[in-house]
Amino acid sequence: MIETAEKRRAGRVSPQAARRRASLDQVLINAAMDLFASYGYRGTSLSRIAKAAGVTKGALYWHFTDKEDFFLAVVDKVLGEWDKPAEARTPASNASEFRREFLWVFENMARLNERNPWVSRLLLIITLESHKISPRVLRAIRKANLRHLDAFTEMVERGKKLGAFAPELDAEWAATQIFSSYLGLANLWYLHGPRFDLGRSLTRVAHEFLRQWSVGGEAPA
Repeated sequence: MIETAEKRRAGRVSPQAARRRASLDQVLINAAMDLFASYGYRGTSLSRIAKAAGVTKGALYWHFTDKEDFFLAVVDKVLGEWDKPAEARTPASNASEFRREFLWVFENMARLNERNPWVSRLLLIITLESHKISPRVLRAIRKANLRHLDAFTEMVERGKKLGAFAPELDAEWAATQIFSSYLGLANLWYLHGPRFDLGRSLTRVAHEFLRQWSVGGEAPA
């Protein structure tokens, strides 16, 4: 996960104080999330965050160093929510189970976006405002993206070992295709809303990847 000033201070307070601080931190993060989604990174100020959370601007500095820390905390919350469903699943042990797991990954990405459209908004903010976001934040976002790419690569490698994918498949390139397909479809869904069925589109992409990457180019039924 992304390190913020609050995390660095966590080891220097009592358990009771840490719980109280964590509760207020969550209120502040939620307020900041809504503002970043509405106004972007540059258009969101500490004053706006304080007003939305119902605290003084000075109180913010007990929890976060600056706006960068807020943005990193918001990103960390979003990415943490994304990781939970996958961590709770038992990894596939054979090709048939892996195919179901692979389809579930795409279905889960659709569910997470539909439950929290801020994910797609975050991706657009980073893409469109990368020249405005500080190098520190941009490095953290790039690192988080690479972790997702690594996770996709590991998944493809498991598929190869279990016989679901052809052994000659380039796992890193396949992971890039998964990630780029998801990003493009998620942005279309965010821009067009109900007119674009994200779940159906991601499921079709998953089936197509299974077909293309299976031994002989045909995925078993």
